[in-house]
Amino acid sequence: MMTEPRFTWKCSYMGTVDYMVTDDTGTYFAELRHSVDSYELSLANGDGVRADWKSSIGILRRRNCIRRADGSYSFEVPPETVDAFNAWCLQRYRESMAHLESQPERYGFIPPDDPIRKPPILARGGDYRFGEHAWEVTHAFA
Repeated sequence: MMTEPRFTWKCSYMGTVDYMVTDDTGTYFAELRHSVDSYELSLANGDGVRADWKSSIGILRRRNCIRRADGSYSFEVPPETVDAFNAWCLQRYRESMAHLESQPERYGFIPPDDPIRKPPILARGGDYRFGEHAWEVTHAFA
């Protein structure tokens, strides 16, 4: 029996957002990098880390790797959890916009081109290619 995945925002910092995820595989932290700026890149410990950060943009991944049954290691979030995450983010975005728009006396008029209207980034599933300093997309959004 499959449980509906649950998500809780935990922290946002320097282009990355952390979530607590509960799905059929357990409860764990997941990260979604939405950007990497020049300041962050200046702090990176080498070109490998820079490549890692750049290739991870848009990939929902476990914060810590797990050991698979075949003995390999993975950061991959199950595809059905990635799809549920995207639906959850979209729902939160719609609720937030509806809340802001329902109270113009409090929040003012929000023009169509206001950055707050930008929909959330849709996550993809992915896994780390060890030794290559790169993330590989394994599941595009549904």
